[in-house]
Amino acid sequence: MEQKKTRSVQFPLKMLIAGISLIIIGGLLLLWNLGYLPFLGLLWPLPFMVVGIFLLYQVYVKKKGNWYIFPGMIFSLGGLFFLLLNTIIHRSSLIMIWPVFMAITGLSLIPYALRKRRRHRIDLLISSIFIVLLSLMFLPFSLKRTGITFFQFVLKWWPLLLIIAGLSLIISLIIRKKPTK
Repeated sequence: MEQKKTRSVQFPLKMLIAGISLIIIGGLLLLWNLGYLPFLGLLWPLPFMVVGIFLLYQVYVKKKGNWYIFPGMIFSLGGLFFLLLNTIIHRSSLIMIWPVFMAITGLSLIPYALRKRRRHRIDLLISSIFIVLLSLMFLPFSLKRTGITFFQFVLKWWPLLLIIAGLSLIISLIIRKKPTK
């Protein structure tokens, strides 16, 4: 009996919140269409950030499935990036800043990896850290902040990839190895 009262109280509250939200969003969009809020066009990433934060809220507060983490991080970080690009960061060509998207993906994998079990956690963490480091390596070349081309860099430093791959395999093996009894 007590459970039915809780449901009947929560449902109208959700309807009220949804109704007020729709009125506010509709009013803001109408004012934007009429030319009274010209800056509102710059804030288009906010709904993506809200969706991302809602998905992360589902995981960390409501204890829902871990599969909400990765899309939640992508929506949140991607929305934040585009919001900053629209408002604060000097507009650059997307061709020049494409490594930022790699970094967002790598950073989004880290919280997802931390929620996994031991073996999968290690594999995902190593992959996500590698993606972030790779994006940081590409960024100076795409922004044209180096004196050499990427091709010249690769010709000189490609053996470093073998060293990094070997180190990651050894670290993975050490972390995975369980103590024998």
